[in-house]
Amino acid sequence: MIGSRRFTPFFSRTVFIASIAMLVLTTVPADAGAPPFFRLQDLEGEWFSLDEDLDGDVVYVSFWATWCVPCRREMPHLQALYEEFADQGLTIIGINTDPPGTTSKIKPFANRYKITYTTLLDPNNHLPGKYNPTRELPYAVLIDRSGNVSEIFPGYRKGDEVLLREKIVELLGETSHGSQEAATGETE
Repeated sequence: MIGSRRFTPFFSRTVFIASIAMLVLTTVPADAGAPPFFRLQDLEGEWFSLDEDLDGDVVYVSFWATWCVPCRREMPHLQALYEEFADQGLTIIGINTDPPGTTSKIKPFANRYKITYTTLLDPNNHLPGKYNPTRELPYAVLIDRSGNVSEIFPGYRKGDEVLLREKIVELLGETSHGSQEAATGETE
């Protein structure tokens, strides 16, 4: 027939495998060194800077907006991770990207979702281009205790919090294990 295409099993299988690979690859390992510096205000108007305020913590920086449904789905999981690991050196920073005219809605929004981790405001969207050129939301960067980007998390799908938790535990444990070796003088 003219104009009709017949898909070969090879083509169908290739498309299927590529589709599965895209679903499985929810994180992107990063070896990008230090993340771009930023200095933003929090919900109380206090200044917060990435490099000055972290003191060797594992840091998860998540860009979000109030209108973003996947962002809202991710927030309770981030809060739970923060509550579980904050005393072990995890810092979570949520950077809101809503426009300037909606800034007064951010604090009530964070209160409604019971967010206690640091929430910063970037109403003019200066940072997403430095971290997230596609401007996908949510978009997050996981930073190790040395201040280097460890993983990039584009988007959010149910179950991503399990992978994130594993990565956080791994990064928190790396320094703890290293400190143990230094204290005892032993290595594996």
